[in-house]
Amino acid sequence: MKKVLLHTIILMIMSIDIYAKGDIVPVEPTVKVEDAQQNDALFKTLDGYIRFGYQHDDKSNTDLALGGKLHIETKAWNGLSAGASFYTTNSLGQHDGAGYSFFDTNNNSYSILGEAYLQGQWGNTTLKIGRQEIDTPFADTDDIGMIPDTYEAAVLINKDIADTTIILAQLQKGAGVDFDKPSKFTKINGSNNVQTFGVIYEGIQGLTASGWYYNLKDFDIDSIVYADVNYEGESNGFSYALGAQYASENYSASGTDAASIYGMSASAGYAGVTLLAAYNKSNDNAASNGFGGGPFFTSSNFMTLVEAGSDGEALLLNAEWDASDAGLAGLTLSVGKLTLTDASGTDTDELDIGVSYAFNDKLGIDAFYSDIDDKINADKFKNTRIFVNYTF
Repeated sequence: MKKVLLHTIILMIMSIDIYAKGDIVPVEPTVKVEDAQQNDALFKTLDGYIRFGYQHDDKSNTDLALGGKLHIETKAWNGLSAGASFYTTNSLGQHDGAGYSFFDTNNNSYSILGEAYLQGQWGNTTLKIGRQEIDTPFADTDDIGMIPDTYEAAVLINKDIADTTIILAQLQKGAGVDFDKPSKFTKINGSNNVQTFGVIYEGIQGLTASGWYYNLKDFDIDSIVYADVNYEGESNGFSYALGAQYASENYSASGTDAASIYGMSASAGYAGVTLLAAYNKSNDNAASNGFGGGPFFTSSNFMTLVEAGSDGEALLLNAEWDASDAGLAGLTLSVGKLTLTDASGTDTDELDIGVSYAFNDKLGIDAFYSDIDDKINADKFKNTRIFVNYTF
């Protein structure tokens, strides 16, 4: 297995030398190999990233990892194509379990074929079947560590209606950072799976509205209804955004009340500085993030509304500075404070400080410091994380 991992890393490095002569973004791979002679007959895309990860906590635990993603996709034939993504995370001598899950259940290195799909595209309709990355409100990639969440699913997307996207999906299994067994695809809801229906509307300038339904037969939460509206605008160099969201999480399968979650957010920006305030409140039961990072406006690096429990509330205040206007292109600084309050009035605080720098469109570094004082769940810790991403 070690030889396989070594050969894979060597292949990824060789791929950078051969293909990555242009620029890339540290978050999403954008460079596609379409004209290379050796790939002309079959492959449309070869891309990915190499990621170095470091984290350390106040209990002297440290994790060091090197990994990444290698993605290929074939050219389409009669609308049909195929794709696959190989993900790997490998310990560099330190794997103490310092915070986010960098490794598998036993805190060891692992590799996984996170994507392996067939895709058909006919007109405005796309059908994708197999292992794949998915981003919906309650099932998403949540790429916060070394390997994101991926899903075994069938996803149908249609855009026949102007300015409207309709999504139908059946989610069967999942693997990655938010699952109990990150290195292995496991069933999400037994043989019942999860059925999802979503509609996204973008027909009004600056406005995006979406509605979603998740069916989880016989699960603790047997259905989720979610809707949000977000508006963004700009005038004379001043930017602003407003958002509202609602979720109903039905706990009837477990015989308890449904949770109703409300949220709102507002932000304003000028000269590279953006200020944001967001609020969420759960009524009658505790909120759930579903199968990923969750959709709530107040979600922070570690804590979300979920930790506030039944009838909890969350307030997030955040400030971000894009230093480009000051001549420091590529540098972004941020500081955020999350306060959770449970039904008894007990508060929990999380302070997050972030620094990001893009050396160019290929290479970027992100550093985060989090200080959590969780009085609600009797947990207190500090965590520092650094990620270096090179995308090809």
